[in-house]
Amino acid sequence: MEKNKVTTKSRIESLDWLRGLAALSIMFYHLYNWNIASLDSGSWLGRLGIYAVSIFFILSGLSMAIVYNKFIKDAKTSITFFIRRIFRIWPLLWVVTTYSVLMDSRGHITISQFKLYIANITTVFGFIKPQAYIATGAWSIGNEMVYYAITPIIIMAYNRKKILGNLVFIFSLIIGLVYAFNILDSNVDLASQWINYINPFNNLFFYFGGIAIYYNLKDIEVNKYFNNCILFIALMLFCFIPLSGNQIIISTSIWRIIFSLLCFIIVIGFYKLESNIPKLIGGFLELFGVATYGVYLLHPVMYNSLVRIYNRLNIFTDGIIGKICVMISVVIITSILALLSYYKFELKIMRYGKKFSLFNKEALRL
Repeated sequence: MEKNKVTTKSRIESLDWLRGLAALSIMFYHLYNWNIASLDSGSWLGRLGIYAVSIFFILSGLSMAIVYNKFIKDAKTSITFFIRRIFRIWPLLWVVTTYSVLMDSRGHITISQFKLYIANITTVFGFIKPQAYIATGAWSIGNEMVYYAITPIIIMAYNRKKILGNLVFIFSLIIGLVYAFNILDSNVDLASQWINYINPFNNLFFYFGGIAIYYNLKDIEVNKYFNNCILFIALMLFCFIPLSGNQIIISTSIWRIIFSLLCFIIVIGFYKLESNIPKLIGGFLELFGVATYGVYLLHPVMYNSLVRIYNRLNIFTDGIIGKICVMISVVIITSILALLSYYKFELKIMRYGKKFSLFNKEALRL
């Protein structure tokens, strides 16, 4: 019997569908926000601009538990886990961060910029200064690395006794409530409090909640029709609860609780989903699901680059038609590059990371 083997359970397609939808929603949110008009908490896309990332955190915790629940047992396997996550996260982040720095600095990099660059490519910024990210959206990557560093603690707690893991999750919920009701002010716009919002502790309960979903629901069967009904209701409430105003409204106080709960219900609904959707649609969403990381990091770079190119060529610069052309171009190019990046670059690096992280000959047979 092989020891410390990573669980090789096949990917859960429905979770890939949700990843794909979340990735697309973030891309469309940014493109609409940058190119058309600012979105607030009154629109479903404005809400996804905040909570699609939260859904990613939940999915990440759930995925780590699914894959590593039997693997992480001690310090040695914990280090192996973290090395593999580094090989997953760093390579594409290096590419995007380096490109962003070169484009912004035009080749003239100061000492302070170089230090910031090093903090980003090592993801140290997530631990010491979460707001010091370079690539658009990379704050969540910094958060993820912090969560990965403490993942072994909660997985070993759950493996020892479910109640211990649940207590850790409850503690993270309490921290989240402190942010929602005390640290973040519902009367001040979100941009002014961005530093506090992106602090890893504010979103920790989402990631830990994903792990909690696995350990508490993995052996529970849910009636298909009940699950689909609850999922539909959660999606409708998320999109159509009558609210308006700055996004701080849905990020604080009671609305933080409500929208966070809806996110958990949505993830659970997809986790337990038993529904056959058309193969073409399922395959499309699954493609975006596996290429989520690339879509997330690459679309801001593509947008900035294409806008510069179009401006120099004096095309697609004015009017709604031009803006739509820019958005369509970004979506198409980002999607192609994200898929190429995953299959031709990221996947190869991840495989190398698995080999690099193995500590003995027996592990080489995994």
